[in-house]
Amino acid sequence: MDLSKFIRSELETINTAHITKWLEDKSLSKRDYKRLVEDFKAIVIMEQAGFYEQADARFMQWKPLPLPAEIYRYRLAIAGKIGGKRLARKRFSAYPSVVQNHSQLKSWKKILRSNPLWLGGLVVAGLLAVGITQVDFSEEAPPKKTSEQTNVEQKLASLEKEVEQLKQKNEKLTVSEEKKTETKKTKADQSKETEQEEPQASTKDPEQALQEAVSSVQSKEYETANQLLTGKVLTNKETAGMARFYKLIAAGKLKETKQSDYLAYRNDFPESGYMSDVLWMQAVYEQKNKVGNYKTTLQELAKQPDNEWSYAAKAILQGKSTLGD
Repeated sequence: MDLSKFIRSELETINTAHITKWLEDKSLSKRDYKRLVEDFKAIVIMEQAGFYEQADARFMQWKPLPLPAEIYRYRLAIAGKIGGKRLARKRFSAYPSVVQNHSQLKSWKKILRSNPLWLGGLVVAGLLAVGITQVDFSEEAPPKKTSEQTNVEQKLASLEKEVEQLKQKNEKLTVSEEKKTETKKTKADQSKETEQEEPQASTKDPEQALQEAVSSVQSKEYETANQLLTGKVLTNKETAGMARFYKLIAAGKLKETKQSDYLAYRNDFPESGYMSDVLWMQAVYEQKNKVGNYKTTLQELAKQPDNEWSYAAKAILQGKSTLGD
């Protein structure tokens, strides 16, 4: 199994929104989990922005608390992005045995411990036998497909006859009657579509749209989030700041942002708590698209109050790290 493909699959399938919800619920009864909620949200943003080293470092600060297996998988995927199998194996070996042997980490355990060069003769022979079996099955498959295809063709022929009979029966209808029926049907369809669409648009208030959009971003459903973040949610005083921020994330993932979008946000919300995040996203965009001067943006970010992004900006400007994409 290819490690990079496996890591990509893990990052796409792990539901960070569910993990966040679990941590939030846990924090209501256990104080130690309160910090983890905000920590994890920051880690998700870092991972989505491609700054895996900072995300991994944030995980290193966590206390040894009972956590869902998905979090351990998520951390391994991030570690794999940084240092490949070697670092992922190191993180895995540090997990408690109960975590290592959890059913959800079975694939990780297999991919981190497997190495074709270590396989003995019997194992290799077993693999060869499997390969031969697969070839045999593939050779037997065509007759089965041919038989199925024949059945399908027979059914289609039968259906065609029935359709032809129905056409003959319908020949009694006049052209004018057909037009009237079509007109009525079209009007009915249009009326039905209007009835279905209007309630959805009218009942979606800004706060509801924002909440659903945030959840969609956390679930990596960026197209859905981008569609939700339109209209009043972007202009309402209570939701505009946060909505515009998540709009940048969603649209950025869909490659629909421009440098001016980040500049506009900074101009409209100079006191935003997301300023460091926006500066980071702008720098990544500028470097990737060769627009503007990303180092100037990083210099502005480095002046922000101490946080993961300002530390990262300083490290990059000092040549100690590189800008993730």
